[in-house]
Amino acid sequence: MNESMKKLTGETIVSVDGRKYKLGKVSGYGSQGVVYEDDTGSQMIKLYYPVNSDVIKEDMVDRLRFIRDVKMPPNFVTIKDIITKPYVGYVMDKVSDHKPLNTYLIQDNKLSFSEWYNKGLGLRERLFVGYIIAKAFGELEKKNLSYCDISGNNILIKTGKAASIKMIDVDNIYVAGRGAATVLGTPRYIAPEVISRQKNPDVLSDNYSLAVILFELLRVGHPYISDEVLDGTPEDEEAALAGRFDYVNDQNSTNMLPEDVVFTDKLSKLFKKCFVDGKNNRIERPSAREFEFALLEASNKVIKCKKCGAWHYPRKQNKVYEGCPWCDAISKPEARLNFYDCLFEGDDYKDEKYIDDKNGRRLINTFILREGKNQIKHFYIIKNDESMSDSKSGDNYLTIAKDDKGYWAYNEFSVEGVCIRKYKTGKYIQLKNKKAELLETGDCIYFELRKGQSTIINVGGKDYSFIRMAVFMEESK
Repeated sequence: MNESMKKLTGETIVSVDGRKYKLGKVSGYGSQGVVYEDDTGSQMIKLYYPVNSDVIKEDMVDRLRFIRDVKMPPNFVTIKDIITKPYVGYVMDKVSDHKPLNTYLIQDNKLSFSEWYNKGLGLRERLFVGYIIAKAFGELEKKNLSYCDISGNNILIKTGKAASIKMIDVDNIYVAGRGAATVLGTPRYIAPEVISRQKNPDVLSDNYSLAVILFELLRVGHPYISDEVLDGTPEDEEAALAGRFDYVNDQNSTNMLPEDVVFTDKLSKLFKKCFVDGKNNRIERPSAREFEFALLEASNKVIKCKKCGAWHYPRKQNKVYEGCPWCDAISKPEARLNFYDCLFEGDDYKDEKYIDDKNGRRLINTFILREGKNQIKHFYIIKNDESMSDSKSGDNYLTIAKDDKGYWAYNEFSVEGVCIRKYKTGKYIQLKNKKAELLETGDCIYFELRKGQSTIINVGGKDYSFIRMAVFMEESK
């Protein structure tokens, strides 16, 4: 490391276009170079350690130009200017009011584990943070760009009503086939094929790294570091990070939270798909977009324990709710929407002979309703295979809002084809734009995706009508 590079405060540097910047205090340093604030405190400047080759220096500048000119997703802190004298580097905006993701990954020893994990909104917050991280990397994935160095240091988080994430160190971004990646990543998150140098970083290795950090965010442990590895040698840990140990299970990984406490069934399947099927077969790894939807779904399945305040999944055993996993107090949701796929032989879902036909229904999702506004996304309504490709599938579709009278279905987003069947009267009510209807237990909401018609699909060589619907249920107190 060039120690003199950490003593440049007060010096002036010049960009490729002749703009001048005065260096302020050192913000950080690593294997590539040193990061300074500028003297205004509004921008950050990363300077690389000097190289003795003009060719390498020109390559570095060309690479920075390429990354600067790529249209980045909004969560990535872009290169604003390129520095060439007397060092090579770049200028980026300073990110304020954010903290490193590591605050969710590394326990604060001043707090008990329970206090630290459940700080803020606990599991609900972690699921939502994971969702916005996966969403951001999904946008990068669309451009066939690899971030290369997904880690808790390079992802900055702000929570609250205006939750956001920012990814720094965008100079590591790599396009497959364009030269060599400048970094392989942070050892804890590097894909096995990159560690072994069989592959350069790419979208598929990013998918692996993303899955590791999401796993850590929820379970606070590594998918290959079991109790045996923790009690073993440094070489054992190195082998585990290289994927030479099996995916952990609840029996051999008591060092982390149990799978069923923090994962839904869908999340469990995605992580297994990545760390078992996708360990050596890279194409099997779930995409960022798959994790995006699974995490958003999971964030809408948790409830808050009235005794200890921890967010958790409601769990049933023989139709009886079990206790909170943190304090054992009995905890259950107040209300929910159960989403079903419905198949029937006619072309009118309102036909009396199909209304109460439970055999044609298949439960495909559940949304736990809470106080205030609950915004239902498109992907709850459209078919699952469509949700992975529809760019609008994450947009809001319908609002369920609670006031002192109860829960209301509100057509806030002016969607056509929302129809409610009242359980008590059997009456059908078309929910018009910007209108609301008070819901009662058993009321069904039908989503007509084709202008008042059901969708025709072929099953086993026979045509059936298909429609998605949701049943509103309130728990008895």
